[in-house]
Amino acid sequence: MGEVVYAPQFGGRSSRTESAGTVARVLVVDNDPATLAAMSQALQNEGHSTATAFDAPGAVAVAERLGPFDLLITDAGEIDGDELAATLRRHDRSLQVLYVTPKGASQAPALLNDDEVLERPFSESELVDAVSSMLYWRRRRSTR
Repeated sequence: MGEVVYAPQFGGRSSRTESAGTVARVLVVDNDPATLAAMSQALQNEGHSTATAFDAPGAVAVAERLGPFDLLITDAGEIDGDELAATLRRHDRSLQVLYVTPKGASQAPALLNDDEVLERPFSESELVDAVSSMLYWRRRRSTR
């Protein structure tokens, strides 16, 4: 089984996410520890609750232990994001997925209705905006 890292929630919520009602439970999966920590911290700074894993087996273990999650952020290149998303969706069909891909990647992930792609390199604000947008539109659709 892969190595699992749990990231506790830090700090308070930002006014932006509170007013937009977009605070969520997010599972972040990336094999680079620095990237994983940076993404998790950026989301926690916005008030999201995060859990992290370095690989697909670790992510499945985290999901089984701490799920369900509103959003999965996974590397589409180093980690087989499509397979991971399919595995997690067997238990939670409403899971949204944000795939992180290298710029100009030759193979795109298989996107479902609520899925999005964010190309590397990206800034912290681009990550936060992508997550907020996905969660906002999901909630808008579910309240109709």
